[in-house]
Amino acid sequence: MRARDVMTSPVITVRATTPVKEVARTLVEHEISAVPVVDEEEHLIGIVSEADLVTLETQPDPRAQAIPVVTHRLHLPGTAADVMTRDVVAEREDADVAEVARLMIEHRLKTIPIVRDGTVIGIVARRDVLRVLSRRDEEIHVELADLLSEEIEMIGRYRAEVAGGVVTLHGPRDRVGRRLAELLARSVPGVIEVRFAA
Repeated sequence: MRARDVMTSPVITVRATTPVKEVARTLVEHEISAVPVVDEEEHLIGIVSEADLVTLETQPDPRAQAIPVVTHRLHLPGTAADVMTRDVVAEREDADVAEVARLMIEHRLKTIPIVRDGTVIGIVARRDVLRVLSRRDEEIHVELADLLSEEIEMIGRYRAEVAGGVVTLHGPRDRVGRRLAELLARSVPGVIEVRFAA
């Protein structure tokens, strides 16, 4: 499964000049955890996450302090450009969803923008990856049965059982046919493992 199959598109974006307050409002109103920052040509130049904005609210409330609080901020951020992450982890639309998930884990990200020639065309969030993983066994079985029946002349007749996202294939024992059947099974969204019956 590819990123284009699970991404949200079109994408909500902001400009570098968008005020911080408006960026925060965008995240809240659309119930998203990050928003890509784009230039006039819609090219990705950064991303603003909830974490980037939450740090702006870390100053203690001066009314709750016996001694007046001195703020040490030299520059108050006013726009998306002031708070955005410029080194953005992004992926192509044909990237495998497994690779997108790996990047999320490796970089501790909740979202990854999907780009084509530098232009943002979609975004994949953790819940998009979870949606694939959470597919019901019945859905997986129907899709896999259709795939196997389409390729029956090439790989032989295989029957599939699905339980907990694990596919067990019953059919010919030839190595090439099994490899092709396994590849077909792994291409079905929600499959987490493929086995062959003894």
